[in-house]
Amino acid sequence: MAPARRARPSSVAAVCGRGWLSVRRNPFNNNSKRPRTARRSATRSSWASSPASQRCPTSSAPPPHAGDGAASCPARPPSSAARRASSIPEFIRPLALGFFSIPHGHGAPRLAPTASATRLLGLGAATQRPSLNALVEDDAGLSLDGSRLVASRNGLVVVDLRRGKHDRALKLCVCNPMTGQVDVLPPLSGKDGLSHYACTVLTPDDQNDTGDPPSAHRRFRLVLVYSRRGFTAFRSYTPEDGGAWSPEAKVSDARLGKKQMGVTHTGVVVGGGRGVYWLAKNVAFGLCLDTLHATVLGLPWARSSFSRAFDVANTLLGVSPDGRLCAVQIEELRLVATASRPRTVAFRVTVKPGRGDWEEKELVQVEQFLPPDVSRVKLRWFCEKSGVVLFTAGFGDGRSEVYALSLDKQEKVASHEPEPEGGTGSGRGAVKSDPWENLHGYEMDRAAYLATLGDGDATEDN
Repeated sequence: MAPARRARPSSVAAVCGRGWLSVRRNPFNNNSKRPRTARRSATRSSWASSPASQRCPTSSAPPPHAGDGAASCPARPPSSAARRASSIPEFIRPLALGFFSIPHGHGAPRLAPTASATRLLGLGAATQRPSLNALVEDDAGLSLDGSRLVASRNGLVVVDLRRGKHDRALKLCVCNPMTGQVDVLPPLSGKDGLSHYACTVLTPDDQNDTGDPPSAHRRFRLVLVYSRRGFTAFRSYTPEDGGAWSPEAKVSDARLGKKQMGVTHTGVVVGGGRGVYWLAKNVAFGLCLDTLHATVLGLPWARSSFSRAFDVANTLLGVSPDGRLCAVQIEELRLVATASRPRTVAFRVTVKPGRGDWEEKELVQVEQFLPPDVSRVKLRWFCEKSGVVLFTAGFGDGRSEVYALSLDKQEKVASHEPEPEGGTGSGRGAVKSDPWENLHGYEMDRAAYLATLGDGDATEDN
């Protein structure tokens, strides 16, 4: 086992900029009144059928085979609140506010809001996209231009501040756009530096999902896995732990290579914040945070004639309303109707029931929400608390739109077209690169949601 190394403490800049919760009380456009929106209750998903899960990716026992699925973490029985499935397992659609992306690959990340978020945040126009740079505009030494999004969960966005691809000094910041709080983490440099990694962020909301009382002293916990020679390493950071990263520790039982680490997606959290899964190319890499035991799960594959590469590129991991790991994939994609076969676009939702095989729970038809001239579809993001799936639809003339689909209500929430760079459509000046390459969905946390209700406003269920 490699010796533990602790990153030296460094001062952490906690910048309180102009959060959206304060902005919505003083809208950007002072000459127009923000319409008062109706308050509505969250709608339970039709596939929430079993008690909230208390499972982590692995246990301290010998690792299960990949096909065995998630094994129970040691200790701590389910709380009484967790056993009352009817009180917790539900998607809360108004948590989803839209998505962040970096227009044309440069500048700072900007939010593309849904229609309800536009009203909630008091935006003056539907096309106005708030920039994360607004959160740090009072700090002359900090800019998010040229940064990269690496995680987005429970109201927090994690941004990699490194400018060069070969810079091994990791510089991260954690932003809460709703409150304006920005935490700049101490860099990992020198012998602690790294290149490819996967991370995610945990908050008290994750404990609320199991009915356990949240840890009031922790605003968030950032967890990080990365490659060292011969093993996968782990670190974590919480702002309350002296402003320093935890010592480097070794992950046991399974590992991710550098190539897999470079294509991981933002992790999803299970077991009340005790376990994390990352989608890494064609497997799901699970880590129990209590023990640092890892496991690798095979993914469910669509029963279509698509290539394995297509399935890998169109698989999203998430969490079902009852706390189980789930996957969303494209099951059917027939964009041109024929005399015998109609146009069909369908997403398949499967869940992982403990050690059993993946089980199909729902097939969601999507073609009715798409224009007739769509030529390609790609899954992009799953918002785990709201049950909203973000996907893109491309067109023959070079256009590309983003759609948000609520799984439990099965309707289009919003769509966005990218701002063209130098022109639109095909031909000279058309956008050639993928404008949504760094797309990250954004959900506010429950405290911010309750604050909007306290003001007498809430987002409408679209």
